[in-house]
Amino acid sequence: MKKRVDVSGRDPHYFENENGTTFLPVGCNLSFLRGAENLPEETVLETYRTWMTEFAANGGNFIRIWLGVPFFDVMPERIGCYDETALSHIRFIVDLAEKLGLRIKFTMEHFRSIEGKKEAESFPGVVDFRKPLYAGVVSTMREYLRSPECRSIYLGKARYLAESGLGESKAVIAWELWNEINSIGSLEEIRPFSDFLLAELPKLFPRQMIVQNLGSFSGCTSCRSYDYLGRLGNNAFLQVHRYLDPGAELDVCRGPMDLLCADAIRELRDRNNRIPAVLAECGAVEANHARYSDLYESDREGTLLHDMLFAPFFAGSAGCGQPWHWDHIYLAKHHLWHHFARFAGAVEGIDPAAEQFVPFRTETRRLRIYGLRGNTMNLLWCRDKRNDWESELVRRIPPELLHGERIPVAHSGECVCFLPWENRSVAVPVKDFWCELPDFRRSIVVRQAH
Repeated sequence: MKKRVDVSGRDPHYFENENGTTFLPVGCNLSFLRGAENLPEETVLETYRTWMTEFAANGGNFIRIWLGVPFFDVMPERIGCYDETALSHIRFIVDLAEKLGLRIKFTMEHFRSIEGKKEAESFPGVVDFRKPLYAGVVSTMREYLRSPECRSIYLGKARYLAESGLGESKAVIAWELWNEINSIGSLEEIRPFSDFLLAELPKLFPRQMIVQNLGSFSGCTSCRSYDYLGRLGNNAFLQVHRYLDPGAELDVCRGPMDLLCADAIRELRDRNNRIPAVLAECGAVEANHARYSDLYESDREGTLLHDMLFAPFFAGSAGCGQPWHWDHIYLAKHHLWHHFARFAGAVEGIDPAAEQFVPFRTETRRLRIYGLRGNTMNLLWCRDKRNDWESELVRRIPPELLHGERIPVAHSGECVCFLPWENRSVAVPVKDFWCELPDFRRSIVVRQAH
């Protein structure tokens, strides 16, 4: 039985639809509505309608939804007792996604403790990481991970969702076992739990991919965690979470957004180059994920978002980076949905699987050049090295208009340049294997046919 979306048979770094055409995810997290428990049901649903409609209208085609939050939790109060109202909320999302042409990844669970102190979600608004529902069965997450009864309960919830028809939806393409599962136990503790579910969930959802994910790749212990993820069997594709974090151990996580996003994809492909790699969460936070970043307030043009979207794909990801902070904190607050349209415009008409792109990176004195060498074309994204979040959002230096920049190219034919910040394309000649770039700010995409 063919999956709705699967690893491409032409190039395993990308995805394909069941008819064999390439699926290039232009994705965003829409995981929950903060404070939904204090809002009328119709307000929450209408908010989702607005987000999804605007996102789809701007070229978006892939979203992530958390099913463990109260609005979508089908087993909220008693083990084995399911809530039809929560299921109706999920069906609303699925039906709307089908109408809008969106694909969905559902995250089954996210909780981090059975009882005890209530954790902040690292941002204003409440997302409860406790699950007192299991208090009569286990008392700690270590016990939860080992408990055959808890595994059975998890599978029972998954079976209920499958039997409700979600396994047959053309919109639902992936089920994620747990959000950042390494937050609930050591690798030795989560390994058998993950192995069990990665073997069992495909039986319930044979037409959809099953994936696991880990927390932010920001410190020295992340290397071992992502070594584990790279070797994980039955994991449909590789995902990484990474944020601009002033408190991170890794230097790259404190530097320019394009570098930290591109490096995250390199880390995945270094560990397993046989399946697609996706930057599934990216954003900016205060030190050590204390809360969302103060940079968002001044980033009204979306320079951070631009780099989140473009850098991963041009570093070899199967799609754009998938930003967090989609709501009143950043994307919706500043009306930044159009950036997805700019990314979609940059890759319009390109079939990455057919091209079998090989990523590379080089630099001029002024530009970082992220390149994809393909069978019929080369595709380059050039980023101004002097413009980044620190220069623009902290030191308040406006992006400079670059004039007279040129880059070396492999062929003598003309280049087509797409200016994402202006949403226009221009063809330019090549002289002696140098492409003279038109004037631009921040970044430019260059396409040259062989």
